[in-house]
Amino acid sequence: MLERIEIENLGSIQKASVSLSPLTVLLGSNASGKTTVMRGIELFAMLRNLTLQEVTYAGYPLTGAHWPRIIHEGDVAKRLIFRGFVQPNPTEPDFELELGINWEQLRSSIVEKADTEQQAEPEILHEKLRGMLIIEDSPHSLEVRPPSKSPLGVLSQLGVLSRPAHSSIARVLSRLTQLPPMREDQAGLREYLESFGHARYFRPDSSAMLTQIFEGKVGPDGSGFVGALATLQNRESERFEAIERNLKELFPHIRRIRFDIGAEGKIQHLIFETQRSTRPVPAKLEADGVLTTLFLLWAGATTPPHGTLLIDDPEAGLHPHLMGKRVEFLRSLATGEFTGHPLRVVVATQSVDFVRWVQPSEIRVVEYSEETGTLVHPIPETETLRTLVDKFQANAGDLWYSGALGGVPGLGA
Repeated sequence: MLERIEIENLGSIQKASVSLSPLTVLLGSNASGKTTVMRGIELFAMLRNLTLQEVTYAGYPLTGAHWPRIIHEGDVAKRLIFRGFVQPNPTEPDFELELGINWEQLRSSIVEKADTEQQAEPEILHEKLRGMLIIEDSPHSLEVRPPSKSPLGVLSQLGVLSRPAHSSIARVLSRLTQLPPMREDQAGLREYLESFGHARYFRPDSSAMLTQIFEGKVGPDGSGFVGALATLQNRESERFEAIERNLKELFPHIRRIRFDIGAEGKIQHLIFETQRSTRPVPAKLEADGVLTTLFLLWAGATTPPHGTLLIDDPEAGLHPHLMGKRVEFLRSLATGEFTGHPLRVVVATQSVDFVRWVQPSEIRVVEYSEETGTLVHPIPETETLRTLVDKFQANAGDLWYSGALGGVPGLGA
């Protein structure tokens, strides 16, 4: 799974490196760049798995007038750079990609077609997988030459691969691994590519979660969630029952999760059977904590193996007394206890009650300055910190609020 990611020239990030533990908690002041970091991890996954025309950043396409809004300081001469590491102690990135505008090609095109208006569009300018040499003769073809002893050696028989313009080589190879294996070592290729995983960013809002949107996709705010949950019940009843069981453990008054079906057989509303009423209770009358917990249970259960689940404000709508349970649940996703396969879980929070249950080793402090942009760093393991934690039983929330861990709320831009 993804161990570390380096991001350059994205939004408030000039250059930042983020090491990931099974559960990673981003702490920082307002506008320090916590959400930008998480969106960057999501964008990194999209660029490997989608064409540029399909990729979005915070809902905006990368093409056209939106590119200057995405790139650091709006400087379109810069390149957006990602480097991903899936090895614990790598000597080089396992995957790197540079995205930007090919100004030389654009100038040549303008000279050749002086009477045609040319729009600067970002494209993949450089891409490399560890241990593989990629030679691009044109925007539509590439040659892959892995070392003979590489687990990716199967590709040496493929020669020149045809690919659509603006499509990542990682995406092309991922689609290739879906074909019947040509050789036994193709399994190594599949495992290597899958180790990068997918990433899903959410900032769930209870009102958005209950909107009548059933498009098969769930938005970052949770819109479309009811339809997705109903689909899970129909197609994977065991997963749905595990979600229902865990919700009942946290909120004992819940008996069952149900759906109100209209005359045409379409889902109308999410409802609950509870111990507090003889009739089903509409979800909009339930506590926000119940709804956000249900959403996180669904998100964890449906994130594929090796994936990264990115959650903004994981404490939303929850009573402080239950914060420890929420952190335990997120750790169960990270360890694979809940789903059967471990995930990377990254959350951004400013809740002291939430952070009280977090280990210092899980915290990454996010800070911003005009000179460096957004930076991310772990908490140094010092004798002072060990004394505070071990001798005085100080928890991470109190240490953060006191300023001992950095990223104090209210400080910074």
